[in-house]
Amino acid sequence: MKLLVLGGSGLIGNSLLEMNDNRFEIIATFNKNKIDIPKISSFQCSLPQDFDKLEKIVKNEKPDILVNAMGYSNIDFCELNKEKSHLLHVKISEKISDIALKSNTRIIFLSSDYVFDGLKGNYTEMDIPNPVNYYGQTKFEAEKIVLKNKNNVVLRTSVIYDLDVRVRFFNYVVENLKNNKKIKVTNDVFNSVTLIDSLIHSVFSIIEKDKTGIFHTVDSTCVNRFDFSKCIAKIFNFDEKLIQETSINDMNVVAKRPQNACLDNSKAKKELDVKFRTLEEGIKHILTKSNQK
Repeated sequence: MKLLVLGGSGLIGNSLLEMNDNRFEIIATFNKNKIDIPKISSFQCSLPQDFDKLEKIVKNEKPDILVNAMGYSNIDFCELNKEKSHLLHVKISEKISDIALKSNTRIIFLSSDYVFDGLKGNYTEMDIPNPVNYYGQTKFEAEKIVLKNKNNVVLRTSVIYDLDVRVRFFNYVVENLKNNKKIKVTNDVFNSVTLIDSLIHSVFSIIEKDKTGIFHTVDSTCVNRFDFSKCIAKIFNFDEKLIQETSINDMNVVAKRPQNACLDNSKAKKELDVKFRTLEEGIKHILTKSNQK
């Protein structure tokens, strides 16, 4: 089984490569940051300008699965740069779908909880998306394109965390609390949170079990950023008094956030046989890993 990972130097793509452990033959693309992982062939490819190069890679390498881990993760950036966001999330997804179809390559597309409006929470795969910001809108449009081929997969995930500089929120909390600096975090926006390991094992399971369709691949805790921060502080033995509550309305944000976009992972638990953790279990896992380094 051969995988082509688009965005191999990003958090999700890079984690896929590092956790592969000789499971699959993997090739990957990167934009600026070179990939230096044993047994991984990689190609510099900046989309959209290098699309012809990508087309040649797919034609020559004939991957069985294409994992599209590219995308803008900054919600406000997408709101302020709609043309760029639409190009990468929607137009490029359309082109990738076309070339994948020609080469009989299945797509696994990484989507988001932000396709939902956040009015009720605990969304299942059967709930109808209704995005409230441009990021969510482009992700939903891309989902529809990808799912035109019934052999493809959409994985919706949310608030991916690990002790990694590419994980903005988790890194922000740890670095500030470690240095006894106060932080302000919101208490009125709720999301499912996802340890990167859970997401990667979900991708592997999807491939190995030959699954298709939509899956909510998130861990089992729905939480606001304030309680998330307090949990980090408690497990890392930082001072919880440094964490101050605030409202999303008092933060300098551009795009509207769904109030409760938490996802129900029951289907993924049942069909993928992945251990989805609680938030406490996930943070303890990270602390153990960091202590082993």
